Amino acid sequence: MDVFELARRYHDELGIKEPSLATMAAELFDDLGLKMANFLKDEGYSLVSTKFIDYDKSLVIEVRKGDKSFEVTLRKS
Repeated sequence: MDVFELARRYHDELGIKEPSLATMAAELFDDLGLKMANFLKDEGYSLVSTKFIDYDKSLVIEVRKGDKSFEVTLRKS
């Protein structure tokens, strides 16, 4: 799968609205972020939001299950 198809999936599945950020997520993390989000959804968590911190290194996926919320951080090392 090419980077632009992955970027479209980051946009559609994780709600990353800005095309350049979706493309950056695809370039940095390949499909890892998508797999992580799908795993969490399969475990009963719902996706709340995604955001970048340290614009070039970390993608934060915020999820919720019941009354508990969590942030999963993918960090490029």
